[in-house]
Amino acid sequence: MLTQKIKNLLLEQNLDNLKALLREVKVEEAVQCLRQLSPHEQALLFRLLDKERALQVFESLTRSEQSDLVRAMDDPDLIRLVESMDPDERVALFEELPAKVVKRVLLEISPEVRRAMSLLLGYPEGSAGRVMNPNYLALPADTPADEALQRVRESPLDPEHLQMVLVLGEGRQYLGYVMATQLFKASPDVTLRELISDEPVAVSAYDSQDTVAEMFSRRQYPLIAVVDKEGRLVGAIDAQRGLELVEERQAQRLTAFGGTIAGGGPDIDIVHSPLTRVFTARILWLIVLTIFGVITSTFVAQQEELLSSAIVLAAFIAPIIDMGGNTGSQSATLVIRAMALGQVRLRIRDFLFILKRDFPIALAMGIAIGVLEAILAYLSKGVGGSVLFVVGLAMITVTIVGSLIGVGLPFVARRLGFDPATLSGPVITSVMDLLGVVIYFGYAYWFLRDLIEQ
Repeated sequence: MLTQKIKNLLLEQNLDNLKALLREVKVEEAVQCLRQLSPHEQALLFRLLDKERALQVFESLTRSEQSDLVRAMDDPDLIRLVESMDPDERVALFEELPAKVVKRVLLEISPEVRRAMSLLLGYPEGSAGRVMNPNYLALPADTPADEALQRVRESPLDPEHLQMVLVLGEGRQYLGYVMATQLFKASPDVTLRELISDEPVAVSAYDSQDTVAEMFSRRQYPLIAVVDKEGRLVGAIDAQRGLELVEERQAQRLTAFGGTIAGGGPDIDIVHSPLTRVFTARILWLIVLTIFGVITSTFVAQQEELLSSAIVLAAFIAPIIDMGGNTGSQSATLVIRAMALGQVRLRIRDFLFILKRDFPIALAMGIAIGVLEAILAYLSKGVGGSVLFVVGLAMITVTIVGSLIGVGLPFVARRLGFDPATLSGPVITSVMDLLGVVIYFGYAYWFLRDLIEQ
């Protein structure tokens, strides 16, 4: 009777009512029903059980039944059903699998289907759970060092996956790790618990892959453990996959900082992306920059009276505004790099520290470039002292302002919840184009009033 009712609900795809029904049945009843269903139905029914009951049901099955159930989760029809569900509905309906079951699933399925299977594992797109794997050695905390060393020798894993032994407490709670080299020097009867490193090195399965990339970019870990919401070990991310994430992240930052927006979906690249996608990604920034350019040119056009009185001023517009954009992009790049490496965080103290370090550099660069520009202007154009003073002072000011804006914008972006790299070089350049002409002509009006009044 219960089995038939479950089959009817599965046939109708009435998953909400089926999940409510499963909350009422006993573990023994759920096991018996599971055994009477087809592989596709077994996988879906098991996935609808709450986390605690799912583990109890799984442990009640025989070893062969467990393997059959895990293989049934690879059913393409089941994957398609899950993919067709609304993401919010999927999250509400499917809780994450128990850590023990996740470990078994990762061992049973092939790497090719692991990405599709991550839907059933319950981890969102772009999360650490989507890229974890079972290539790690995990042992109980009470394992003696000599036994752990023997397990390392006997493990079928590749040597690069055995540099770090993950340590487990009760219920697969992740406690930390022990480097394999420590086992060679440790006394035979010392337990792994006593050798655990002070640095746990783990991420939640729900953390973003950017978080994982940041950890690998700061330090070359052999492995990073992945834990579920209760801190239980569910997988690991090895160094090879971690470096791939670092490279992907750097590529994303390069395209963003270069004025290219992917606009959702995979990153664009000039070799493989459709031409229409490359066009769309690049034209968005260019439209924004064109608007900034029109504003800047309009402001310059309004200075007709000043330019007609001192036409030589027009010759210095381009180098002055270019310098602001260049120094701003330099500073922003250095700050974004420091953020990616974890050297600075979103704190007033860190911002003031960077500002304190950048200001004297910006001042020195401004003076050096301002003096150089004045000398070159005198030698190449033979302009008078008052114009040289305005050009040099504007160059100094624009260099300093550009550098300080480049320092501040990444902090502002992070505070607003955006990736600082999205404040691309072209955008900083366009902002400084406008500020550069305002500063330049402001000084000109102030110090060259006698030319205008003649």
